[in-house]
Amino acid sequence: MKTLTKHRELIYQDLAQRFDHPTAKMVFESVRSKADRISFATVYNSLEYLVDRGMVNKLNIESDSVRYDACVSSHSHVICQKCGKIIDVPTLQLQENQVDFDSLGFSVQKVDTVVVGVCKTC
Repeated sequence: MKTLTKHRELIYQDLAQRFDHPTAKMVFESVRSKADRISFATVYNSLEYLVDRGMVNKLNIESDSVRYDACVSSHSHVICQKCGKIIDVPTLQLQENQVDFDSLGFSVQKVDTVVVGVCKTC
């Protein structure tokens, strides 16, 4: 089993201090001056390693690139469709029994709620 290497630790710490839900490229730009010989591939693979271990969430939102979030506690996201800003908000939930997933033959593993709109800045 792979361990939390120096580069992975650096990438995790960078992500944990951010609230902008960065892409792999944004994380790479942030950490490359702090680490000797770190490549984009190392950053990307490290982010995927952290996702696989439940240390980081991968946001599959309507975006050009996948976004990452070190906040793994339950929460939802509000996204500005103009500027792309992503904001964490308390968990938005479906009402109990609103959808009968069993009758659809569907086993729910995770529910992600995303609200898309326009922020006050835009």
